[in-house]
Amino acid sequence: MGTKTVSFNPWVEGDLNFFQFTGLTPEVLSALEAAEAVILPQTVSPEFYFFVRRLGKRVFPDYDLRFSFPGKIGQILLFKALSLPHPETLCVPRICAFGPHPGAAEIRLPDPPFVVKGNHGHEGREIFLVESPSDWEEALSRLKAWEASGRFGFLIQEYLPWDYDLRVVVIGKRRLCFWRRGRFRKNLVQEGEAAECPDAELEARALSVVERLCAASGLNLMAVDLLFRPETGEVFLNEINFVFGLRLIGGEERFRAYLSEAVAEFLKANS
Repeated sequence: MGTKTVSFNPWVEGDLNFFQFTGLTPEVLSALEAAEAVILPQTVSPEFYFFVRRLGKRVFPDYDLRFSFPGKIGQILLFKALSLPHPETLCVPRICAFGPHPGAAEIRLPDPPFVVKGNHGHEGREIFLVESPSDWEEALSRLKAWEASGRFGFLIQEYLPWDYDLRVVVIGKRRLCFWRRGRFRKNLVQEGEAAECPDAELEARALSVVERLCAASGLNLMAVDLLFRPETGEVFLNEINFVFGLRLIGGEERFRAYLSEAVAEFLKANS
């Protein structure tokens, strides 16, 4: 590593190392001022991240667009801004968008089935498959409760029914593909299970889309979830997870090795 690398990541050794949630004491601030590169954890806050960037420091991971486009709504807008394929999606910042309000665009719900996603959910905890009017009313009730607690925004998204989805874990230049099989929720925390690749051509197309995302965004530490319309060969970016489980990768030890490799490549490329 370089001579002045400061790490806040518990799995990466720097010349100076701090607890990822340390107080910003004069010692810490002084170390940051002198640093040539700063290694940050996946749990870094946007405020601290942009403070370090404002100091002009090189950082790993690159999360500029993670924090510029936050939440599920932000990710869909990022995909739109980068002209990357994603499911047909309506972003709704607040329930009052349904009106009536002067200037409010008319919202027409798609024919069921369709998907509703809370803006801040993860691991499939704020996602609903709407197959009937009663399903929509139940989802709307949950959304109203979240709004009452200060959590705003949701997505209305087309449903792409297939038994499989794909997670591509990006760690620096490394790409790791993990297929999952299940019903509606395919992540391992919910209803899914790991599966063999069902279609090598679709996997290759998915990797091409992920490469476009990485090249256009600079994001270099994330798990990208993709959906498919296999009858047409279409690939869609579903969402990005910046804090993700390590079970599919092979556990903490293997992830730590991949992460150290990525950081070493970053420091060498920017030395």
